[in-house]
Amino acid sequence: MKGKLIRSGKESNILEIHDVNSAVNSYYDMSDPVQFTLTYCSGLSDEDYYNVMTISPNKDYFYSSYIVSDFHKFNSRPMHQHAFFELVVVLEGSITQRLENKDYLYPAGTCCLINQNVFHVEKYIGKARLLFIGLSVNFIKELLEAHRTAYYQVETARENSILRFMADNIELEKGKNYLDFLPVYQNRKNLSDLYRLADRLIQTMMFPTFGSSFILKGLICHLFYYLDTKEFYHISSVKLNSSSDLLLFSRIGHLMEDTDGRMSRSDLEKALCYSGNYMNTIVNKYTGMCLYDYGLTFTMKKAAHLLAETDLTISAIETRLGLTNRTHFYKLFRERYGVTPGEYRKQKNSL
Repeated sequence: MKGKLIRSGKESNILEIHDVNSAVNSYYDMSDPVQFTLTYCSGLSDEDYYNVMTISPNKDYFYSSYIVSDFHKFNSRPMHQHAFFELVVVLEGSITQRLENKDYLYPAGTCCLINQNVFHVEKYIGKARLLFIGLSVNFIKELLEAHRTAYYQVETARENSILRFMADNIELEKGKNYLDFLPVYQNRKNLSDLYRLADRLIQTMMFPTFGSSFILKGLICHLFYYLDTKEFYHISSVKLNSSSDLLLFSRIGHLMEDTDGRMSRSDLEKALCYSGNYMNTIVNKYTGMCLYDYGLTFTMKKAAHLLAETDLTISAIETRLGLTNRTHFYKLFRERYGVTPGEYRKQKNSL
């Protein structure tokens, strides 16, 4: 079916826009407890196009348009709020997410969970595929109750930080914050995992059978569990009064931690979609160090851990961390810990 993605005021709509032209009062509401919107933009030239598919338990909608017609108008929408939580999953390409008055770059594999109070808008900057998951407050309350009364101890043994974030926001009502999700560097399967979960969610919504409501809730909980597993994703809770640079610095730190500081500038550029010079400026702003020296602080931290917790020889530790100059390694280690690697190991073994 062709037409406009959202037709405000129609009872059959999945989403409704209120005060659509307002830069300060525009907000989205939805009639169902949960909805998925899958979008694909092939590029930004006059020959490109974008597709939008929005589905919910009671309705579905498909819209296709060439870029030259009205996509640019869509890409210039004013910022808006939601009367629900929205999880944005970047499946392909990159987008710019404008949150309040700050712009953030979200490359493939990253996600963003926005509460109801944050003014925001997503902008395409090239080819991209996105999944938007809208979750009503009542739907989240049902998940929280199901979590509280779960059958298995393993389900309640560890609190899910995503559910906790939403529970806190429901209780406080006025906070402007969101969760940022960055895949762990070693998690090479993050995109295939996200595609698989997205496909199962959409298939369940589009072809319901007896028990599909429970399956849908279970799949969303599984997605939350996956994103909240430290071996797979880093989660940063961001308040909107913080600097936009701080999130990028946090992402750089996470990736340096993942790679023991041995991540090259070019690999950082590929992972975060920012130039090495810009990231070097951000690191220097917060640490006074260049990007390379900042990475070495993680390398020395890992070296100290291996010296204290393993029986690996110093030569084996150097090899494992990709250090080829022993004199330089000893110099760096002494600068950080005040002793040589061998002396550090003796101190730790004597405790």
